[in-house]
Amino acid sequence: MTISGLRNLSADKPFVNLLWKTACYGYSVPGPECGNCPHPMRRVTLPLNGIGLELDVCQNCQFIWFDPAELERIPLPQPKEELPLEAREKLALMQIHKEEERIAGIYRQDGKSVHSPEEGWQYLAGLLGMPVELDAPEVKRTPWITWGLALLCLAVFLLTCRDLGVAVREWGFIPDQWDRKGGLTFLSSMFLHGGVVHLIGNLYFLLIFGDNVEGETGKIDYLLLVLFSGLSALGFHSLLDSRSAIPCVGASGFISGIIACYAVCFPKVRLSFMLWRNIFLWKSGWNWFSVPAWAAFLIWLFWQGIMAGLTHRTSGGGTAYLAHLGGALPGLILALRIRYCRKADS
Repeated sequence: MTISGLRNLSADKPFVNLLWKTACYGYSVPGPECGNCPHPMRRVTLPLNGIGLELDVCQNCQFIWFDPAELERIPLPQPKEELPLEAREKLALMQIHKEEERIAGIYRQDGKSVHSPEEGWQYLAGLLGMPVELDAPEVKRTPWITWGLALLCLAVFLLTCRDLGVAVREWGFIPDQWDRKGGLTFLSSMFLHGGVVHLIGNLYFLLIFGDNVEGETGKIDYLLLVLFSGLSALGFHSLLDSRSAIPCVGASGFISGIIACYAVCFPKVRLSFMLWRNIFLWKSGWNWFSVPAWAAFLIWLFWQGIMAGLTHRTSGGGTAYLAHLGGALPGLILALRIRYCRKADS
């Protein structure tokens, strides 16, 4: 039987996962030659229900070979008790009702749109054009690093706001002078901001997406994500014009990496946006609509690419759209690695 076949058959999936990991990485002894390929198998002994079970596992073709009476010791799923006809009918009606509400409902019993947020402050974020998480995943760990990064950005702004222009010129990253101050501008530019609006926008995205990403990746990987996303953003920005003498500042480079990681790790989380709707001049007002995180990220990537192309010939300041794309790249790589590890462990 294959490993995947045993996973589907057994009610003890952790035992099957442990069996495969032990054969590949843990303690095992050489076994007989596989009956399906010429490679030698690994003989693994694991406790099952208090008694040792010895199995031969082929790492090459992922086969498990059972001796007589061994397969019978693998616990099977218990058959589910069938619900009475009346209960099944009620469940079916509930599913139909939910689907009808999804298609035609767009409204909850309290009269609010299903796309609208629950808390009052989120309406202010919507008015400012910010996305709002509707069904945010539970944060697994206290996001100390995310909070620390936000406080660092805020502290740097308070220290430099009186002479912001001077601070940006002195400590911003300039592609034409990338090695000035011993290369410290690579780091200092990530925490400088050009104004209050610039700061608030970046802090909002950092706080609503960073806590979940930090909980998913762990602190070390999260710090590496922030560092490499920031450096990648500056590298891509330099590609636009390596001779530019305009300082580049802001945390949006490494925040782009956080956004990318969030969209891949939590693709089904709904993000809601507020828009002004006017239909044939007779029905207008603010309305909410929501899209899954993966779709919002694709729209964001498309927009960054379009704007990077349009601003390619611009010699003045403004938003570094190519830096956002560069910052997103490490986030995509880390998130894909996380999803691959999840799939391998399942």
